[in-house]
Amino acid sequence: MSPRVDQDGVQRTDREGGGLQWELETMHKPADGGTASVVRIRVTGNAEPKIPEFSEVTFPQGIRGLWWNMGDRSGISWSAAEVQVAGAAKQQPPRQDKESASSPYF
Repeated sequence: MSPRVDQDGVQRTDREGGGLQWELETMHKPADGGTASVVRIRVTGNAEPKIPEFSEVTFPQGIRGLWWNMGDRSGISWSAAEVQVAGAAKQQPPRQDKESASSPYF
């Protein structure tokens, strides 16, 4: 977990809620046995989430992907409102809508 900073080294904040932005590198391994890949997920909060390295994590409120395009570059920016170590997750059903989905593979 590391702070997301701008080009001047100032930590970025969320446009909507104003919370600090953190970046978590996760490894996604498809259930079908495909190739694993690193996925960066932006998490917003006033304090840095305490996630030990190589921990399995969950996103209780799901994750959201935003498609972006700048000139000849494009990609998907992933974000989550909350991240928890898998065994410490609250017992709440995951939110399921068009913009978010919870995955046990992140």
